[in-house]
Amino acid sequence: MSRQPKQVHIYLYRKDLNDCYEFAIFQRSDNEAWWQGICGGVEEGETIEAGARREIFEETGISDKLPLYCLDTKSYLPANIFYAQTQAIWGKDIIVIPMYFFAMPFEGIIKISDEHKDFRWLNYEEAEKLVYFHDQKVALWEVKERLLRENLIR
Repeated sequence: MSRQPKQVHIYLYRKDLNDCYEFAIFQRSDNEAWWQGICGGVEEGETIEAGARREIFEETGISDKLPLYCLDTKSYLPANIFYAQTQAIWGKDIIVIPMYFFAMPFEGIIKISDEHKDFRWLNYEEAEKLVYFHDQKVALWEVKERLLRENLIR
């Protein structure tokens, strides 16, 4: 039996010139309809947080050791959402993959990887309209609410 794969999803946030929150939303290169935060798999031997930090670096070039806040939102992806060959590697017992969500403050320059076609800093309403998957919308809502309620750090 294969190890249980895990996915991470991270929303970067900052304040704009009007002191309102904005979120970095990325358009995937392999499916232009999919706008999301930073997303990827946790590698063998990595902690979930280490996997999140690696994905942040790989997809944005950000290497700063900024605070990374774990969200309460969790979800599961169908194992075959990626590719049939990946499902074959994981084996027939892997049906769903857990997704762990995080938020990280960032105000610097983002250099997107080939995994993305574009990215935008957007307010919550604009970002929520673009984010494709429901679970990712829930996590975005949680980040916004925790920032507004001042309880992201808990």
